[in-house]
Amino acid sequence: MKRRALQPQPGMLLLCCSVLLFGCSNTDTAVKRQRLADLPAFDRSILQQDVAVTEQQLDSLYQQILALQPEPQTRQKILYRLSQMHTNQLERAELPPDAEQAALQQLVSRYRQLLNDYPQDPNNELIRYQLARSYDLLGQQQACLEQLNILLQQYPDSGFAAEAWFRKADIHYSQGDYDAALPAFLAVLNGSDVALAQHGRYMAGWSYFKLQQFEQADEQFLQVLDQSYSELLLTEQQQPQQSLREEVLRTLSISLSYQQQGESLQALLKRVRYQRGERPLMLLAELYQGLAEFLASKDLIAASLDTYRLFIADYPHNLTAARFQLHIIQHYLAHADAEQALSAQQHYIGLFGPQSEFWRRAGREELAEVQPQLLQYLDYFARKQYAAAGAMPADTAAPAFAAVSGLWLQMLAVLQDPLLQQATAPGYSVADIRYLLAESYAGAAMTEQALTLYTELGYGPALTDASLFTAQDAAYKALLLSTELAALSEANALRLWQQQSDFVATHSSHPAAQQVALQQLQQRYNEQDYYGVLTHSNSVIQWPRAAQSRPELVQEAQFLHSQSELALQQYAAAEHSISMLLTQQLDKERRSLLTGQLASAIYQQAQQADATTEAVQSHLQRLLTLLPDSAYHEAAAYQQISLLLSAKSWAAAIPLLTAFIQRYPQTERGIAAKAQLLDSYERSEQWDKAAGELTKLATSATEPAQQREALYLAAQYYQRSGDTAKALDNWRSYANRYPQPHLLAQEARYQLVQLYQTQKDLYRQNFWRDKIAAFEQQFANEGNERTQQLAAQALLELGRHESGLFAAVRLAHPLAQSLKKKRLHMADAIKRYEQSMQYGIAGLLSEAQFRVAELYQQMAKALLDSDRPKGLDELALEEYELLLEEQAYPFEEQAIAIYQQNTRLTQQQLWDDWIRQSFTRLAVLLPAKFNKTEAYAGVADDAN
Repeated sequence: MKRRALQPQPGMLLLCCSVLLFGCSNTDTAVKRQRLADLPAFDRSILQQDVAVTEQQLDSLYQQILALQPEPQTRQKILYRLSQMHTNQLERAELPPDAEQAALQQLVSRYRQLLNDYPQDPNNELIRYQLARSYDLLGQQQACLEQLNILLQQYPDSGFAAEAWFRKADIHYSQGDYDAALPAFLAVLNGSDVALAQHGRYMAGWSYFKLQQFEQADEQFLQVLDQSYSELLLTEQQQPQQSLREEVLRTLSISLSYQQQGESLQALLKRVRYQRGERPLMLLAELYQGLAEFLASKDLIAASLDTYRLFIADYPHNLTAARFQLHIIQHYLAHADAEQALSAQQHYIGLFGPQSEFWRRAGREELAEVQPQLLQYLDYFARKQYAAAGAMPADTAAPAFAAVSGLWLQMLAVLQDPLLQQATAPGYSVADIRYLLAESYAGAAMTEQALTLYTELGYGPALTDASLFTAQDAAYKALLLSTELAALSEANALRLWQQQSDFVATHSSHPAAQQVALQQLQQRYNEQDYYGVLTHSNSVIQWPRAAQSRPELVQEAQFLHSQSELALQQYAAAEHSISMLLTQQLDKERRSLLTGQLASAIYQQAQQADATTEAVQSHLQRLLTLLPDSAYHEAAAYQQISLLLSAKSWAAAIPLLTAFIQRYPQTERGIAAKAQLLDSYERSEQWDKAAGELTKLATSATEPAQQREALYLAAQYYQRSGDTAKALDNWRSYANRYPQPHLLAQEARYQLVQLYQTQKDLYRQNFWRDKIAAFEQQFANEGNERTQQLAAQALLELGRHESGLFAAVRLAHPLAQSLKKKRLHMADAIKRYEQSMQYGIAGLLSEAQFRVAELYQQMAKALLDSDRPKGLDELALEEYELLLEEQAYPFEEQAIAIYQQNTRLTQQQLWDDWIRQSFTRLAVLLPAKFNKTEAYAGVADDAN
């Protein structure tokens, strides 16, 4: 009997021989022996060479060498080599059992002797393994187990570890020690032997099972099935793998039956991941079917069916799921459970019908397999529900008809699927099913869907398999439904139009055909298909069956024709069509409408971009002449005026504008015409008339802002026309009525000053100057540079006026009285100048400061030049003059200080005549310092 044994490492035989021969030939112990590292590189090609000697010869040679008592190292190698030769001889020998047992005992003795004599030999890993195997062959399991433990402890990474772990686990398992067997079987999984690992995993599963750890057992069994499935796909020898798989599958089913059956399998598949990605569907089906069949064999029918259902729920998009569901249906049918069978059939339709994901993914062969069952189930449920819906009251039947519509649709989808076009389905008429679907749509108040289907049946290809209806039936129902649908929504008008068009073309002899053609024309018009109306209106107007033509329908078609021409802006043609209609008998409302549209057609011809000015004028004049009371009269008259204005014919436009304003005074165009009349007056420089219009507008306008603006412009235009009196009235009225906006109000006051200045009315000039100053102070937050300029200028002028009054007062006796009066005018003038200076207007600031200084200088001079009292002697007169000088001196000092302050404006890069005069005055008053022309000439250059 031959046994499997692990052999020594390749090349060990040649290595041992070479070492032994070297040891025997070298008798000079003084010479240093070569080490393995000193040997030349091993030539692996000799492994393919035939050995020149037999094992018997080699055994005899080794025995002779041992008799010579070689060195211990050489002896050790020979003994180990002999043990391997004897092991190999026993492996190949065909011995009787007793002889074999004796030979094994001899090997055990040799192995133990070697291990005892040479405990550190590197070949002891192999010897220990062979010793354990020999014990195993001798049936001494405990001794074998001890050697296996030593081997795994001393050589945990041994190449024999996987087989050692498996044999160790097998011994524990056979002894019923599943706790010890389990980790040993699991340790086998770490080895490189795939087949051994597979058996180890299988036995680990059994160990878990024996320990009633079913979930862990299931995981091991499933991994065995996963691995064997992959190997089954890659190998041609499928029978051994299949046998193993059947055994493991049954074992797994047994384990799952102790748990929650299908749910446990479902949980197991989620826990254990497939090493190659997604677990193959065939493998999944095999697992579920194996469990279901096992449960059924144990009369656990409900659990078996539930297992099928779990697969179908998790993997519904494949043919296997359909087969499983069909199995469930057949079970219920076989057991006469009609209610459950019908429920399962409906579930079959939902899972594998044309609305399912399965149907979208399936190929032709898969669809062909499920088609017969689907058609059978769908036809049964559809006809049953259709009959029930027909028996219901019409007001409650809609939901039932809607439900049955879905079944007809699915039948059609099955019959008409492109992949199944070659497949035959006898006993089913597509045309009849479509008609029943249309009827169901109508009963469900799904009018649009019914209309579409009736239309296809009534006007589609010739019906060859219809037995329930004719094409004329469907066409008539389509027409009726299309009318109902169009009445509900304009969005359905296109479909009605198509129905009418097809009906007229197919059934033109019908008494209602001309009416339908007119409805079609009306529908085209409602859908703004105006070109279609123009193209097809003659089909009603010139009806081919003259004897059946109705005049009222012809007139209505002519009316739609004219309306379409208007809509397409074919205004000349529309004018002609409308004129023809107006010669016929019309009701009052229609005549009024057409009269207005005639005016519109003429007016719109005048609006064409490519029309010449002469043509536009001709159209407008025709409209104004023929239809003077039309709604377009105002627009036409206004356009006539606009043409004149565009041509800058102001004089010609003015009388038309005047007449237009009289007829349409309050319309938008009338109001615009007033502005255009005013503009025409302006452009023709008729300022007085323009001002007159503005004056009217200022009175009639309802908006305060419009009144204010009109009054302001009127004042300007009166002033421009030279009518000073009216200009003054309007400026004065504006200034008094509208203090806001501040800038415009200040400008109005300024214009009053200017006008009164031309009249030399000093009093009114100063009155409005004072108003300018006061309002600027009041509305300081709203002021700007312009208003500040006006205020500063007005104050300066008021200061000049006071300065003139100051200069006019001569200091005469009594001196106190005239001095008081002079001082009063001086104070008023200085106040005005200082107020002007506060605005910081460069040109005005320097003048104001200069004039203040000049006032002080003039006051000093006036004091010195005043009359002397009469009757004073020479001494008294001298004292009086000294007294006057003392009074005059502060004024002169003040004047000098202010002149100097004015000259310092040059530091701000300012220079004007008033600064220059300040330097001149200082040259007289302080000649030592300022009577140097070059001194302030350089300053002037720097400022400039």
